[in-house]
Amino acid sequence: MWAHRFVQIAAGVLVVVAVAVAVGAPASARPRPQPTPSPDTTPPSKPTNLHVTAVTHTSVSLAWTASTDNVGVMTYSLWGEGLSGVVSSPHPQTSGTWTGLRPGQTVTFRVTAFDARYNASQPSDPVTVTTVPDTTPPSTPSGLTVGQVEAGKILLSWNSGTDEFQPVRHEILVNGVPTPNALSTVLPGIFPRPAVQGAWVRQLEPSTSYEFSVRAVDPSGNVSGLSNTVSATTGASADTVAPTTPFLNSASDVTTGQCPDELWFDFSASTDDMSALDYELRINGVINEVIPEGGDRNTITYHEFRGPFTVTIVAVDLAGNASSPSNAITVWTQGGGCF
Repeated sequence: MWAHRFVQIAAGVLVVVAVAVAVGAPASARPRPQPTPSPDTTPPSKPTNLHVTAVTHTSVSLAWTASTDNVGVMTYSLWGEGLSGVVSSPHPQTSGTWTGLRPGQTVTFRVTAFDARYNASQPSDPVTVTTVPDTTPPSTPSGLTVGQVEAGKILLSWNSGTDEFQPVRHEILVNGVPTPNALSTVLPGIFPRPAVQGAWVRQLEPSTSYEFSVRAVDPSGNVSGLSNTVSATTGASADTVAPTTPFLNSASDVTTGQCPDELWFDFSASTDDMSALDYELRINGVINEVIPEGGDRNTITYHEFRGPFTVTIVAVDLAGNASSPSNAITVWTQGGGCF
């Protein structure tokens, strides 16, 4: 706006000058600061009526009644005890499907509601459900053949049994009896399994004839028929003395976040009267890896086991003579296993 100002330019002379002056708006016209809103700390109501709508061998679908909130529900998280992660459903969707389960697996589910400020409701009441069991056995392995033959071990190979649900493991029968002394040639964590598999059958007697067959077992424990039978005779050896018993100093699981998991272990060596030694690292009695003579005794192995499980070491000489198992250490896995 313009204002007038009197300026004296000489004695007794005043001149009126127009001056532009910036004048603020009236106080009533100025914008006023807005009050800071109170943060939303009120959680949504508890979801209700959680129920199962569909079940398959590997999935469960559930639905529930919507929650309410003073501002608005944003999302729901469907979760299961012992399962990793959640299934998220944006509001107003009130259903979700959990996949990747195993046949015959029992899981307890709950659902939690969240608003835009991530205030969480109380979990819903639980619902426990079991997936559809698998009762179909794998196909029968075929083409069993004998490979390398030594005094204390024999290498076999075969065409794998197959199944709708993986992984399929194979049992080797020695003279009609399943043996715990077989080391697969397939490394832990290989998935899918190869079409042709193999295994070393260990701790055999020298100069002895054996008959071998193989059968497949799926994750639900369904067993296939027996493969063809093959025969072989081990090589000769005069060694009949078993090694001394090794000592397992430590064993601990280290979760990698992937399959397979890591097992760190350390053991003290055995002695033998005649030959070099192999060391069988066993998990729940199953040979997981063989450490050769001169191999690192403070090392890492990889495995597919769900915990807890028991770790032992067995020393075996070239003639197949085996020590007693070492002391056992129980290991609690930090992950959920591979399958």
